[in-house]
Amino acid sequence: MKKLATTALVLVIVLVSLSAYLRLDHSGIGCAAWPACYGNIGLPEAAVPTIDDAYQRLLEEARQPLSWATPLHRLVASVLGLTILALCLTSLRLRKDRAISFGLLALTVFLAWLGIRSSGLHHPAVVMGNLGGGFLMLGLLGWMVFRRVQPQGQSGPGLRAATMTAIVALGIQIILGGLTSANFAASACQTVPDCHGTWLPGPKLSTAFDLSRVHQIGETGIVIGGPERADIQKLHRLVAVLTVLSVVVAAAMAIRARSNLRIVGAVVLSVVILEFAVGVSAILTDIPISVAVAHNWLAGLLLLALLKLHAESRLRA
Repeated sequence: MKKLATTALVLVIVLVSLSAYLRLDHSGIGCAAWPACYGNIGLPEAAVPTIDDAYQRLLEEARQPLSWATPLHRLVASVLGLTILALCLTSLRLRKDRAISFGLLALTVFLAWLGIRSSGLHHPAVVMGNLGGGFLMLGLLGWMVFRRVQPQGQSGPGLRAATMTAIVALGIQIILGGLTSANFAASACQTVPDCHGTWLPGPKLSTAFDLSRVHQIGETGIVIGGPERADIQKLHRLVAVLTVLSVVVAAAMAIRARSNLRIVGAVVLSVVILEFAVGVSAILTDIPISVAVAHNWLAGLLLLALLKLHAESRLRA
């Protein structure tokens, strides 16, 4: 079970990184005309693409430096699906972890259906479904790999509570990051630490949480957005500060707790500092796609590090 879960976890880490690259690349981050091309996700509704338009688009995609990302994404997703299926069959045979295994299988089927039925970045619900499903799979597999079935004692309620608080805060921050991406708000605030002179989100923030709407496309193929972009970006920044503080507290408590927790605590502290630094540098450097993908990948790594810390805090010294 643990070998299958570890294999699936590695595949999910690769898949999350590839998904982040494809989503960001298709949204315009990393294009030659950045940031003018940001949100260029299609043709206006009145325009009817011709065969020549489709052929030209295929040629342009084939010339991209990572044009192999799409077929590799499909290959990894297929192997992951078979691994999850094997995990489910093994869980039935051994009569253990059946709920988590079949939950992972349901997530796999859902994400596969979403990939087939979705219409790209036009629907915020599709972006959030892909991102949320991927990180949920990452968390479930990470817990299967790191946890101990029968923990012997516990380190104390303080560390466990601090770690769970950090995990919850990180989960909320990941959701807000997905909403930032779904609303094409990555470049809405280009100043640090404030957002063009303001700090708090405005009254249009609720629009960014509306997953039922479809993005409208302008005459040039660029997504039409409003003030909700800056609002969700500001909320993402504010929660980032709270998340960093909660993670630092958990890491500091782990470092001071006992020897076998110090290494994990140091890793958690290092990753959260690196993640925060990458997030700030993304704004200062006009969000190059490599930095944007690294920001997404480090969020997954931080989630795994916190799950490892929570698992180790349940063991007796």
